[in-house]
Amino acid sequence: MILRFEELEKIGEIYVNPRNFKVKPLFLKTWKDLLSLDENIYGLYAKTIYNSRQRFLVKDNGDLKKAKKLIELYKEFKENPLRFCHEEYYRFHLENANFKDLPLGQGFMSSKIVLVGEAPGIKGCGFTGICFYRDKSGMLLRKTLFSLGINPDFLYITNVVKCTPPRNKLMKGFDERELELLKRELKIIDAKGVFAIGRTAEKALKKLKIDVIYLKHPAWYIRRGINDPNEEILEEYSKIVEAFK
Repeated sequence: MILRFEELEKIGEIYVNPRNFKVKPLFLKTWKDLLSLDENIYGLYAKTIYNSRQRFLVKDNGDLKKAKKLIELYKEFKENPLRFCHEEYYRFHLENANFKDLPLGQGFMSSKIVLVGEAPGIKGCGFTGICFYRDKSGMLLRKTLFSLGINPDFLYITNVVKCTPPRNKLMKGFDERELELLKRELKIIDAKGVFAIGRTAEKALKKLKIDVIYLKHPAWYIRRGINDPNEEILEEYSKIVEAFK
């Protein structure tokens, strides 16, 4: 579950995880080169440093302590998933999601910025186990952050609901079981800034009495035919840049 910083390799302006490649790219210079990689050639996780077995990036002993606490929480979740997830979502995830394990969050343990989404998408986190990765919403988020000078792999990203819901919609909403897991997860990360990606995440975080900054979900832009960062989404997501100051 742990990915150590020294395992990463810097190519051009970006960091990559050598384990994620089926075939190592001949060259990478910028994030645009990274996002253009063909997963059929280079591997499913080629565009991120994380994978299903390495989701917590650590750089020092403080990071390692956080990662171990998250691993214990993850084990607790997997041993009793219905304590933390609606049965309908859990059953659908097992029967339909490509990622047969259960997703949690992923990210850099030193990050003071956390992004919280709604739930795994069947073509995104439900496929890879990595939040906001691979589907249209995930890739728009990544392109937006990279365009703002932020490497999304060096944030911590998670979802309110951990199991993939039917038709990518929270038909049953969320309740205390999801909130308990999210609360414990965020307490371990101890973030300086928490961003709600979409109204569902905002509602959940407010119920936990967490100070939160709301951002429109990338799906809102996708539904309007926006698949690449434009002025509007860059201006909105620049709030994350401000949080680093």
